[in-house]
Amino acid sequence: MFRKPTALVLLFSLLVFTVSVAAASESGLFSRMIGTDCDDERLAKLDEAADTVSVSETTGSVTVEVSQAYYEGNRIFISYSVDGPAEILDGLELADGSYADIIAGGENGPEYNRVIGWRECIVPEDELADTQTFCLAYRTPDSNEKKLLSFTVKQHAYEQYLQGASQAGDYQAMAILYMGKVDLKGMVRIISPEQAASWIAWQEGTEETGTDVIACWNLYQNGEPVSVDLSGESAVDGTEEVVFAVMFPCVDDLSGLTLVPEYSEAGEEPEEAIALELMNQD
Repeated sequence: MFRKPTALVLLFSLLVFTVSVAAASESGLFSRMIGTDCDDERLAKLDEAADTVSVSETTGSVTVEVSQAYYEGNRIFISYSVDGPAEILDGLELADGSYADIIAGGENGPEYNRVIGWRECIVPEDELADTQTFCLAYRTPDSNEKKLLSFTVKQHAYEQYLQGASQAGDYQAMAILYMGKVDLKGMVRIISPEQAASWIAWQEGTEETGTDVIACWNLYQNGEPVSVDLSGESAVDGTEEVVFAVMFPCVDDLSGLTLVPEYSEAGEEPEEAIALELMNQD
């Protein structure tokens, strides 16, 4: 027999709905992109660390908003939304016209004529400041004129530094990493004429040089894998050095961390790992 819901059931349902809406409203745009086509392992941390900006501009039928921003070291992260037809241009501009190039990001949508997205950009070294004004550039279908939505954010310093060195095989390696609120990033520099020459041949796909090439570095903790390099960037510096830009998700415990080289042919070589230690910041 069908029974009508009682007032108590209705009240409980309303309470659940209210709590759900409140929880959703506490999450920013960064977290809303987790699990979507533009997901990134750092979005949850970005949502926690980012400042709420909520700067918007409406042009005709288009509204563009910068929702959140996080400026750490030489990088600026933003989340944004677009209501209506508009093209968001890559990167960010600074107030003096210089450019912060995009290195990561993505967009979801359009859903209900609304797009949400995020950007990670590199700020030029000579433009770094405690407080900086950035501009999100966009165009609307009504005009080819570039429009700029500006916002100002405070720079956050890296919280901890790690360093390490090793001597293995035909190379010497030195690493320095920076730990912030979003990720663990830095650089590994290896000194090896053989690796430098072979790296160029490997990248260009030319004939074999006889030297297996270090392709990337992976993060381990107490002998267990934590993450592969999220950056994957490397380049030859001069004739004797190869420089790797490495990046990993945040690690709560910084003890027992090592960087393990992964060769293009032989794979990982744990015996050549670089042990990382916290630097004295006094």
